[in-house]
Amino acid sequence: MASNKVDPKNERVIDSLEEMLSSSLDDFNNNNDNEGEGNEKNSLLRRMLLPLYRNRGDMMMQSQMSQMSQSPSKSVSGIKVENYSLIQILLRMDTLQSKLLMGLIQLLPEMASRFQQDDGTTSQHLEDVPRLLFQNLRWLDHIIDSASLITSYGECLSILATGSNECPKTRAMLLDAIATLPDLLNDCNTFGMGGGDSDDEVRSILATLQELRSHDESLLVPCLDAIDSMPLSPSDMENVMENALEALTNVETWGLPALTTFLINNCPKGGNTSSNTNNHNNSMAKRLIEEFRQLPLGDAAEKEYETNESVTKTKDTDALMIEALSRGFAHRMDLTSTLLKSIKETKQGYHKSVDIWLLACCGYASHNRAQIKTIFRTKANDGGFTSKMVREAIQGNGVALSSLFGTSLCDLADTLLRSNDGEVSELGITLYVALFEEFKEPMQRQEVVGSLVTHVGSGVGSKQSEVDAAMRTFSAIISNKNDKNSGTAALRPFVPFLTSLLEHLLIMTPSQVRKLFMLLFTVGVDNEGLLDSSGAQDGGVINEASIIIKKYLGIQDDYSKKRIGIIGTVSYAVSMSSHLTDCQHHQDSNKDGAVASDTHPVVKEIKAMIEFALTSCKPPNDVARNRHTHTSSSSLGASFTKGRSGAFLLHELGCAVRSGKLVPSIHGWLEEHFEREFAETYV
Repeated sequence: MASNKVDPKNERVIDSLEEMLSSSLDDFNNNNDNEGEGNEKNSLLRRMLLPLYRNRGDMMMQSQMSQMSQSPSKSVSGIKVENYSLIQILLRMDTLQSKLLMGLIQLLPEMASRFQQDDGTTSQHLEDVPRLLFQNLRWLDHIIDSASLITSYGECLSILATGSNECPKTRAMLLDAIATLPDLLNDCNTFGMGGGDSDDEVRSILATLQELRSHDESLLVPCLDAIDSMPLSPSDMENVMENALEALTNVETWGLPALTTFLINNCPKGGNTSSNTNNHNNSMAKRLIEEFRQLPLGDAAEKEYETNESVTKTKDTDALMIEALSRGFAHRMDLTSTLLKSIKETKQGYHKSVDIWLLACCGYASHNRAQIKTIFRTKANDGGFTSKMVREAIQGNGVALSSLFGTSLCDLADTLLRSNDGEVSELGITLYVALFEEFKEPMQRQEVVGSLVTHVGSGVGSKQSEVDAAMRTFSAIISNKNDKNSGTAALRPFVPFLTSLLEHLLIMTPSQVRKLFMLLFTVGVDNEGLLDSSGAQDGGVINEASIIIKKYLGIQDDYSKKRIGIIGTVSYAVSMSSHLTDCQHHQDSNKDGAVASDTHPVVKEIKAMIEFALTSCKPPNDVARNRHTHTSSSSLGASFTKGRSGAFLLHELGCAVRSGKLVPSIHGWLEEHFEREFAETYV
């Protein structure tokens, strides 16, 4: 361009470019309806920013020109569209680049001012210019004057930030400018390489971003994304980490996930050596973990005074936090080790719900679960983790913890419940109950019920403590009557799982048999306290259990099986009485009279079950004698002088009467029919 010595330093070209850029905004027509030659002139800058295209009618010429082109391109219907614009071509010229870059960057505040003063007449072409301009500034081949570029760009960011809250278009420009910053700076040959000028440039741009974030908290995420993509030196990253740690304590909740991700990804990795660098990195990791342990995650007290809208936002934020922490701990073993060590060293009474969350996030990765389970067992035994703490950490946080349900929490509950230690097993029971009550999706609850059924099947006959813990968990679930989505109503869809436990009756202990029958009979009644006529499969759970009870009661020579039938009979009487009592608290009478009256069909069924058990517990010769002499089947003196089945039945009935769990009509019926005979025979 300077070979003819007419313009050796391209001064006239530079002046022409400066004049064109300075007048480019004024040339935009404020009337969108104007067409013709004026409109072509007014869109000159926009056309210079758009990719070039050339019309090629002759296919042979198009093939030859394509071979000459050094850049990728597209050919559509004889029009060849290049992947670069005229501005990008000019930016490749060293003598033009600096002036052209400064002029383009200075256009941004002017366009922002135009947008802020827009009265609806601004040309639509002008609205496209900022986006096209940023697109042209990205991924330049080289930068001649990086210091001036960074200074001008920082000033541009500050100016755009002043009006971003009032004008949506200016706000969009500011976000695009921040997003373009890493791509622009990565092209600077000396940026981030160290040295006096380079360090000053880094500090300048970081200070600008820090100032933007401090004045507008909503810019936290864009600024973090930009910093995360910059080629910073270790010392500069350390300063950034210090500022980020300070922001962690006072940032708005919506910004926690992004800030957490940034801290985890950029926290320097420590080591096992005693060098100063490793000691410093380990100290940074400890500070980060301690800050995480102070976050209000899973804290019910923090959410008590929140409105419904704020609670929803908090749950969404917590869910994003869980995702960020889970992914971070999965690939940062040094942070995981620091967290586990910190929790181990925490004394009893100083743990918070956030510790449960952090450990659950660590358990998201399978390679961390063994250590997590060990810590839970240790903390359960020494009282560090209590059932109340686990319940508070899970309760009301189902949305946030949904990603950990199948990966970490269920596996942890399974391990804790299998433990032989009472405190550890109790923690597993609490965790299972909390998971069932909090996660209401059918598939999630089915997983909990299926796990408990597996515990019973795997432990019965060999590990009674595991079976007892699983049955206690079922009992705790059905005892919740405050929530219509919990308790017996929530377990009723999983009746097939529960009835499958009847296969293990012969190897269960009497206590386990009693809990199983109580569970089945409790689930087998509807909300009105009546028999579940719709029932489950094969006639309902109560019918299926009743058939098994009568089957075992009919066996004369096997006391262990008859004992199962006796336990089932008394469990039926107690369970039905409990439901009748509950109904009586809600209504005084039904169409048949009092809920627990002698004429109630359930009361009649209870009496029939007890009478059948009394008859089946008599020795065979006594039954034949009663038929021959027509003596009453209720004669205790003749019925229970032999065998222990009758004595066991009377013992079970006596315990039921003493506990006060039978309805008055059944209690009176037993007293009327058996008190005198029982006293004459045994007292």
